[in-house]
Amino acid sequence: MATQDSIAQRARDLHFSSLVVDTHADTISRMTDDGDDLATATGKGHLDLPRIREGNLGVQWWSCYVAAKEIPEKNTLDRCLQLLDGLNRFCAANPDDVEIALTAADCRRIVAEGKHAAVPCIEGGHAINDSLAVLRLYWELGMRYITLTHFNTNNWADASTDAVRNNGLSLFGRDVIREMNRLGMVVDISHVSDKTFWDSIEVTDKPIMASHSSAWSICQHPRNMKDDMLRAVATNGGVVNVNFFPAFVGEETRLAFERLQVETWEEIEEVEKFARRSAIAHYSGTPEYVAQQRAEIQARRMASWSEAPQTTLSDVVDHIEHIAKVAGVDHVGLGSDFDGIPGGPVGLEDCSKFPAITEELLRREFSEADIRKILGENTMRVMEANVGE
Repeated sequence: MATQDSIAQRARDLHFSSLVVDTHADTISRMTDDGDDLATATGKGHLDLPRIREGNLGVQWWSCYVAAKEIPEKNTLDRCLQLLDGLNRFCAANPDDVEIALTAADCRRIVAEGKHAAVPCIEGGHAINDSLAVLRLYWELGMRYITLTHFNTNNWADASTDAVRNNGLSLFGRDVIREMNRLGMVVDISHVSDKTFWDSIEVTDKPIMASHSSAWSICQHPRNMKDDMLRAVATNGGVVNVNFFPAFVGEETRLAFERLQVETWEEIEEVEKFARRSAIAHYSGTPEYVAQQRAEIQARRMASWSEAPQTTLSDVVDHIEHIAKVAGVDHVGLGSDFDGIPGGPVGLEDCSKFPAITEELLRREFSEADIRKILGENTMRVMEANVGE
C-alpha cells in the first residue's frame, strides 16, 4: 500500500511534468486598475508570477472582463482594449517569464521554454458591441474565446442570471456563433441560460468550452451545468472547466451567499430611500454620500463572508469527479475564476495550490494519464479543434 508521503511525492512529480491549464482568471484589472506588479510576490489576489511558478501553472487564459456597467457608458470596446493592452505590456515587460500564446502549439512551446503562456480572451459578449466586425477585430488582436454573456443578458444572448430577452440566442446571436467557428474562436458557454446553451450546441460546428462552470447536481447555482448539459458537451467534444468559487461549489455555501446578497441590497435600499427623503442640499441626500454608504455596506457584508460554511479542495474535486463520471474524463478541466471571486476554497486559496488538485485526484485513484487530461490536455484538445495547432 502506498504511504501518504509516497503519494505526495508521486503527485508532485506528476504535476510538475504535466501541462497545467486554467481557463479563466480576471487578474488583468489588478494591473490596469490597481497598479499591481504581477512580476513580484504581491501578497494580494490569487495570481502573480511567483505563485504561478509555485503552482506550475503553465497556461492561463487571461480574461478581459467587460462589466455590464460599461454598456450605458458606451465603453465596452475601450475597456476591452485597455485590458488587452495591460496584458500585452505585462508580457513585454517580462519577456523571459511570460509570453502571449495564440495557438495550442504556442502554449506548448512557451511552457517548454520555461515560461508562462498567456492566452487572451473576453468575458461578456456585449463587448463586441453587436458587431461582427468588432468580433473579427478581437480575433485579429489575439482573443481566443468570448464568454457569450456575463451575469447580464445582452442584445443577442440570454444569461443564466438575468431576464430572458432573446429566448436563448437571437438570430444575430446564431451568426455570432457561426463567425466564431469560422474564425477559430472558442465559444464559451459559462454564464449563459440553459436555452442559450442548447441553442449554441445546435449551431456550433466545433467543440465548445465552459471556461468556469461547475456541476449543478452538486451545487444548484444557475451558473452551474446540469447533467444533460454535461453529456451534450461530451457529445460535442467540448470541455467543462470547474469553477473554484465557494458559492458555486458547496450548496450550503451557495445558500449562505445568496442570503448575504439579499441582506446587502436590502440595507443599501434603505440608505437610498433615506437619501431620497433627505433635502437635496443635505449631505445625506447627495449621490456621493449614497455611493460611499453603498461601498461601506458591501465591504462590511463581504467581510462577514468568512462566517459562511466553508468549502474545500475536496469539494472542488467532487465536481471534477462528477463531471468525469457523467461526461467522461476527456471533458473536464480547471477554470478557477481567480481574481474574479472573493476567495477560493480551503486548500485552493490561490494558484500556488494547484498541485493539491493533482494529489487529491491521485488519492481518488484517477490514473496518471487521466489526471494529465484534467490538468490541461482536454483544454488543449479543444483549443486545437477550434484555433488549429
